[in-house]
Amino acid sequence: MDLKLLEKLKNRYNILIIITIIMMIALSFKLATLTIVQGDHYRDIADNKRLKAVYIPAPRGEIRDRHGRLLAGNKPSFTVQLLKDEINLKDKEATNEILLNLTRLLEEDGVNYVDEFPLEFNIFKYANEEIYKTEETNPTDKVIDIIIEHNLLGELLDTHYTNSEHSEHYQFIMANRAINALETKGIDVPIVTVLEDGNVVFKFENAKNIELWKKTYNIDQDASPKAALLNLIGEDKNIIRKLIDHAISRQIVYDIIKSKNLGEGLVLEEYSLIYDEEYLEQKRKLMGEFTDINFETKAKEDFVNVVVYTSIESLLEKVSDGKDEKGNEIKIVPGKILIEQIKEKGLESPVDIEVNEEEGTVLYSHKNKEASAGENPINTLINFAKEEELLEVFITDEKVKGIAQDVLLHKGINPKISISKWEYMSLINKEDWSKKFKVKGKTTEEAFPILKEYYKIPGNISKYEARTIMTLYDQLDKQGQRAYQPINIAYGIKDSTVAKIEEGFMEMPGIQVSVEPIRYYPEGEVASHLLGYLGKISQPSEVEKYIKDADYAPSDIIGKTGIEESFESELRGTPGVKRVEVDVHGNTTKVISEESAQPGNNIYLSTDLELQKVARESLKQTLEEIQKGGTFKSKWGDYKFGTNKSKGRPYIYATSGAVVAIDVKTGQLLALENFPSYDPNLFSTGISNSDWVSLFPENEKDLLAPRPLYNIAIQTAVQPGSTFKMVTALTALEKGLSPEKTIRDMGYVDVGTERFGCWIWNSSRGMHGPENVYNALRDSCNYYFYSLAFGKNPRTGESLGMRVDIEDISNMSKQLGLNDKTGIEINIPREESGGVPDPQRKVMITKAMLKRYLNNNIRSYIKEDVKLNDDEIAEIIDEIVSWVEEPEPMSRGEVIRKLDEMGFYPEKVLPNDKQKNGLADKIKFDYINAANWNITDTLNITIGQGQNSYTPIQMANYVSTIANGGYRHKITAIDNIKSFDNSKVIKESEVNPEKIELNNYENLEHIKLGMKKVTTEGTARSIFANFPVEVAAKTGTAQNHVKNPATGDYYDDYAWFVAFAPYDDPEIAVAVVLFQGGSGGYAGPMVREIIAEYLGFNSMDKKEALPFEIELAR
Repeated sequence: MDLKLLEKLKNRYNILIIITIIMMIALSFKLATLTIVQGDHYRDIADNKRLKAVYIPAPRGEIRDRHGRLLAGNKPSFTVQLLKDEINLKDKEATNEILLNLTRLLEEDGVNYVDEFPLEFNIFKYANEEIYKTEETNPTDKVIDIIIEHNLLGELLDTHYTNSEHSEHYQFIMANRAINALETKGIDVPIVTVLEDGNVVFKFENAKNIELWKKTYNIDQDASPKAALLNLIGEDKNIIRKLIDHAISRQIVYDIIKSKNLGEGLVLEEYSLIYDEEYLEQKRKLMGEFTDINFETKAKEDFVNVVVYTSIESLLEKVSDGKDEKGNEIKIVPGKILIEQIKEKGLESPVDIEVNEEEGTVLYSHKNKEASAGENPINTLINFAKEEELLEVFITDEKVKGIAQDVLLHKGINPKISISKWEYMSLINKEDWSKKFKVKGKTTEEAFPILKEYYKIPGNISKYEARTIMTLYDQLDKQGQRAYQPINIAYGIKDSTVAKIEEGFMEMPGIQVSVEPIRYYPEGEVASHLLGYLGKISQPSEVEKYIKDADYAPSDIIGKTGIEESFESELRGTPGVKRVEVDVHGNTTKVISEESAQPGNNIYLSTDLELQKVARESLKQTLEEIQKGGTFKSKWGDYKFGTNKSKGRPYIYATSGAVVAIDVKTGQLLALENFPSYDPNLFSTGISNSDWVSLFPENEKDLLAPRPLYNIAIQTAVQPGSTFKMVTALTALEKGLSPEKTIRDMGYVDVGTERFGCWIWNSSRGMHGPENVYNALRDSCNYYFYSLAFGKNPRTGESLGMRVDIEDISNMSKQLGLNDKTGIEINIPREESGGVPDPQRKVMITKAMLKRYLNNNIRSYIKEDVKLNDDEIAEIIDEIVSWVEEPEPMSRGEVIRKLDEMGFYPEKVLPNDKQKNGLADKIKFDYINAANWNITDTLNITIGQGQNSYTPIQMANYVSTIANGGYRHKITAIDNIKSFDNSKVIKESEVNPEKIELNNYENLEHIKLGMKKVTTEGTARSIFANFPVEVAAKTGTAQNHVKNPATGDYYDDYAWFVAFAPYDDPEIAVAVVLFQGGSGGYAGPMVREIIAEYLGFNSMDKKEALPFEIELAR
C-alpha cells in the first residue's frame, strides 16, 4: 500500500494535482480573509480611493512681434467640462438627469455652450425655390432686415418664454440673449432682467456707477435700462443675429412678424436637419453660377461641370506628384492621360504634348498647324474631348480626380463633393447619421421621437430640453475612446454661473468647472489675417492630418489659417497627465504621479505691432474719408479727397483695401493689414454660427463687397496701373534707351479705329511736351510708354533706336518677382501669384469673360416667339464662345446673321447698358476682336492695364527689389522661434536674396530718381512737401470695366500707391491697394504715416519698455 502510494507520488501529474489543490486551499483562505475578515476595510478603500488620470492641457505657444510685444497669448478661463469616464452612460436615467439640470442652468444664465447636434427646431426658410432665386438675401438676413426696418427690436426685448406644461422648464428671456451678445463683444452691460407678473422688467445693477457707464457709451443720462440696451444694440445686425440664434427666439420673432403681416414668403420649419439645409444651400449656390447644374443633376455631374467651366485649362497644365501601384513616386500629367484616353477610344488626338517633369511644365502643339491656325492648342484638345464626350471620363479618372479637386481648391472653389463616393459631403454625413440612429427614410419630425427613445429621454420634458440633452450626448459620442480627456462645452462663464455649478453639481459625477488656458488676442483685429484663427477639427483632411496621424483628440482646437495654422506643430504644446486617487465624489485625495504639460514654442514675428496699428488705423481712416469725400488729417499735412466726377458722387464703395510694408534690406515683413478684418478672439473656442455668418457679405454677387475673412494682401491680384511703369522703363533702359532721351508727348496715338490717349489728353486735351525717363515716371506720361512699344514716336516717326515688345516686358516682370509667390509663411489661405503678361492666356480669359456675360444676360435677348430650355441655352453659349477662336475672325454681319438664326435679337440694347451696344456688337468688338494679342494689348501692358495683375505683397517686393539695387528677397514673417521659456532659439530668420540679372545695374538708379521726382515735383509732391526725408513713390489707377451685378452700375477704379524710403538709404517699401478707391494718389497720405512711424517721426519720445518676459504664469 505504501509502495503504491509512493509510486503515485512519483507520478508527475499527481504531484501537479496535489500542488494545485494546496494552492487553491491557500487562495480560498486568503480570499475569505479579504472578503469576510477585512471586507469592510477594503470596501471602504474601493469606494473612496479610485485611480484616475487627469488630462492637463498645454497652453499654445505665444506669438509676439519683433520687439516682444504680445500678439497672441493665453488667458485663464472658467470652462464647464464633461468627464466621460465618470459618467455611467449605461444608466441613461441618471445621466439624463445630470445633463438636463446642467443645460437648464446654462440656458437660464444665457451661457453659450457647444451645440453641434444636426437636428434643429424653427428654421427660417422661404416658401418655395422660386423665392430663393429672386431674393438677394437668405431667410435669416431677411428677418433681420424686417426687424430693423419696422423697429421691432424694442418689442422683441420685452418677450420671454415659459412652458406651462413643464413647470421646471428653463426660463427664456429674449433680452438676456442681447445682453450676452453685447458682453461677448466686449461691451459692459450693467443691466439685469427679472420676470414680474409675467412681464420682463429691466434694472440697472446697483453696484455699478451707471452715470459714468452711460457717459462711456454715449448714452443719454435719462435713458431707462431698456432704452440704454436698445441704444447699445442700435442696428448691429450681428447682435440681432445672435438674438434670434435660438429655436425659442426664432418662434417668438416669427409670431410677431406674422401678426403684423410682414415677411411675405417666409415660413418657419418646425423640424429641420442641418445636413439637408447644407445640401440645398450648396446646390443653390452652384446653380446660380453654373447653368448645367440643377436639383436633378448628380454630384459627379456637378463636379465635372464645375471643373470644365472653371479649371479645365489649369488641370491640363498640371504636373503632379503621385505614386504607382507599387508605391513608387511618379509624375502624373493629366494632359497625357487625356490623350491616352483618346487613343484608347480609337481616335487621334489633334495635339501633341511635351512634358518637362523637372520644371513641372506642359507644352501643347497642333499636329495640323494649318487647319488649327489661330486656336490655342489646349483649347483644341478641350473642344475635341468635349465633342467626343470624353471630359467626364477624364476628370473622374482615378489618377485625375484628386488633381482636379486640388486645382479647384487652389482657385478658392469648393463644391463640397466627395470624389471617393461621388456624393455631396452633407448627404454623406446625413447617411452616416441616419444609419447610426436607424432613422433612414424618416422625416426629421418622425426621427425626433426615435432619438428620444435612443437616449431614453423621458416624455415629460419639452422638445427644447430634450434636444439640449441630445446636444451633450453628441459631444460625449464624438469623444470616442478618449474618455480620460475632459470635454469642454462652455467657455468664459461668469463667477455666478461657476458658483451655481459648484453648488448644484458637487454630488453629481461627470461635471466640473476647470480653469483652462484659452487663446486670446489682446489687439483684437490688428494683424488678424497674418496671425490667423483657430477652430475645431472638422474637414476630412484635418481629421486625417491631426487625429489619425498626430494623435489629436476630436475636440482639440487647431490653427486654421495664417501663422496659427502654418506653425501648428511649433505652437502646440505637449499635454500633461496627473495620476491621482479620488474619492466617490471625484475629489483628489492623493497625487500618485504627474507629467507636467509643456507649452508650445514662442514665435517672434518680423512685424512691428505699433507699425501694424498705424497701418490699420490709417487704412481705415483713408477708406472712411474717401467714401464721403472728406479729409485725411495728419501732422504732416491734411489731404482732401475728391469725388468721382463722371458719377457725381464720392467714391462711396471704397470699403476694402490692403497694405504691405517690408524691410528693403532683409525681405522681412514689417506690416500686413487688410480692411475690413475680423477679431480672431471670436474663433478661440469655436466660432458661433451667428458670428460666422456675420463675416460674409450680405450680397455674395457683389464681387468687391467687404469680406472680413479675405486676405486681400496675398490673395487678390489686381491690375497695377501706372505703378507698373517702372517695369516698362527698366526694360527699355536695359535694351539701350538713354535715360536722357526725350520723347515729345503728342497727346494720343491712333491704332486702327482705337485711340490711346495720355491721361492728361483724356482729361483736358493737354500734353506733357518732351519727356525723358525721369519725367515720364514723374508725370506718369502714357504717351512716353506707348512710344517704347512702337520703338519710335508714333506721331512724329522719330526712332528710339530700340523697341520694347511683350516678351521683353514679360521677362523683366519675372525678374522682378511679379510672376512668383513671395514665399510668406502662410499656407491657408494660399498665396496667389498674380501673373505677368501672357498672350496665350488672353484667349482663355476672353472666353471666360464672354461666357460669364452670356450666362448672366443671354435670356434677355431671346426673341419673344422663341422658346429655349436651359440645356439648349447652354449649347448655344458654348457655340458662341467658340467663335472667339475661329482662325478667321467673324465679321459683324456674320455675328448678326448667326444670332438671328439662333433665335436672338442681335441688335437689342439692354436698358442698363451705358455703351448702348447690341448683343452682336458686344460679341464682335468686346470679345472676338479683343481675343488675339496685338500692339494694342502691348500698349495697355506698358502702362499697367490689360492682361496682368499682381497682389499687394508682390508689389511691395517688386518695389523693394528696385530700391535695394536688384536683390530679390523671399518674404518672411518670422524673426525667430524660441522654446516656451525663451531659453533656446529653435529657428532664426535667414537672409538669402537673389540678385536679378541686368545688363547695367545703374539703370535701377535712373528708375529710383524718376520715382523720387513723383514726390518732389510730381503728383505726390503735396503729400510729402513737409516730410523730414526724401521718399520715392509711384501712383497708379487700375481701370475697372466690370459691372456690379448687385447694383447694375460699373465698379469704380482701384487705387494703387507704392513707395520706399529713405531715398538715399532705403529701409522700408510699402504697397497699398484700395478697392474702388478712385485715384492712386489717395493712398499717399497713409503711406506717409506708415513710413513716418517706421522711421520714428511720429513720436520723438523715449521708446516704451518692451515686454520681453512671458506674461502668462504657466
